[in-house]
Amino acid sequence: MIFSDRDGTEAEPTDGILPPGDAPPERLLRLAHWTSTASRHLRRRIGELTAALELSDSELIVVWLCGGGGRVQVDLAAATGISPAQMSGLMERLRSRGLVAMHRLARDRRRQIWRATAEGQSLLVSAAQHLNDLAACLADHLSDEEQRVAQSLCQRLAEAAASGSRSAGKPSAAAPGLLHPECKEAA
Repeated sequence: MIFSDRDGTEAEPTDGILPPGDAPPERLLRLAHWTSTASRHLRRRIGELTAALELSDSELIVVWLCGGGGRVQVDLAAATGISPAQMSGLMERLRSRGLVAMHRLARDRRRQIWRATAEGQSLLVSAAQHLNDLAACLADHLSDEEQRVAQSLCQRLAEAAASGSRSAGKPSAAAPGLLHPECKEAA
């Protein structure tokens, strides 16, 4: 396999039997690398900007995900890449700050849906003010349309990767655009 260095130059394979640089495995690894790199950089910058709100990037994203119809806690853990145990602690911190509240579904009182509170929505407005500089910086490099296309492609990629296992057959809740069916009904 021909791998590219970080600067995009190609490193020669040690034996001539590996697939060419544009083979599906190579594209998959590049895709994973660059989407992960972009995510890390964006989340680091978001964390820097929201530190004034005493909020981590993960906490901000969870409050944002809890807007609208809300989310089931296990889906929040999967969508953010946080373990269920860590998510329990994060949700308790957000709940104690009054940013999210737990609701139970009328049809199944065992299901807990987390929703952003009015205070959580207000925090999202404050966070947006802090994030405007980052949004402007991105706009210098990517047009609004390019950002929408990138977001759409990443969402489709997440959904495809979550349901892409031929042996599993069951989509994962990790895809960020997916809202739990019970949450849709509760919204």
